Amino acid sequence: MRTAGGARPGPPWWAVRGAWVVFLCLALAGTGAAAPTVEGVLANLGSFTALLPPEMGFRQHIQLQVLFLTWRFHSDVVRQDGEFHVQTSGAPDFLSPDVPAALLELNAGLDDYELELLEHETNSAGDPVYVLSGRRRGQGPGAQAGTVWVNGRTWLVEKAVLEYDWGTLEVQQEFHQVDGYTVPRSQQAKASRLGARLVVEYRDYWFGNVERIAREDH
Repeated sequence: MRTAGGARPGPPWWAVRGAWVVFLCLALAGTGAAAPTVEGVLANLGSFTALLPPEMGFRQHIQLQVLFLTWRFHSDVVRQDGEFHVQTSGAPDFLSPDVPAALLELNAGLDDYELELLEHETNSAGDPVYVLSGRRRGQGPGAQAGTVWVNGRTWLVEKAVLEYDWGTLEVQQEFHQVDGYTVPRSQQAKASRLGARLVVEYRDYWFGNVERIAREDH
C-alpha cells in the first residue's frame, strides 16, 4: 500500500520493537558466551578447595602397569591447614615419590603459575571447556609447566598434561559427591617415564576432626 504522496509506509511499530528485541537478545547471548579471563578461571578453580573442610583425608588406591607387569599400592592423604600430606606404601622403587602428590596437584590451585588462555572448547556433554597453559613462577616443588582443561560449568579440571623434572604426566579425572563435598572419584594417568599407566581410585573419605568412612553417593 502507498501513501497519498506515493511513498511506501515504514514498518509497523510492533515489527520495529520485535527487531530490537531480537538484536538485544543476540547481543546478550554473545556477551554470555564470551570466554572468561585467566584470572576469572583461577578464581573459580580456587573456590573448589575453598569449599573443602580444612581437615579431611582419604586413600588413593593406585594400580601401576609397566609393560606386562602390574603393581598395586596406596597412599594415605591428610589435608591440614589447607595443605595435603601424602604417605605412600608399597610403591615400586623406580616410581618417583612425587607421582601420588602430583595427582593431587590438579585440584590444589594454579596461583603459582604464569598462565594464558589458549582456546575455548566444548566437551561431549556440551559444557564449555577452557584450556590454560603456562609455567611455574620461579623454582618450586611440583610441576614446572603444563596445560589444563577446565570445565566452565563445574569449574573442575577434567584433564591435564604436566611437565616434571622426571618427565610428563597426563591425567584425566572424574568427580562425585561424598557427604555433600565434591571430591575426586578416579583418575587415569600416563607417565612418560617407562610408559607407565596408572589407575587411581579415591576412597575412604573422612571430613573434620573425627575420622570415619564416608558415605559415597553414586
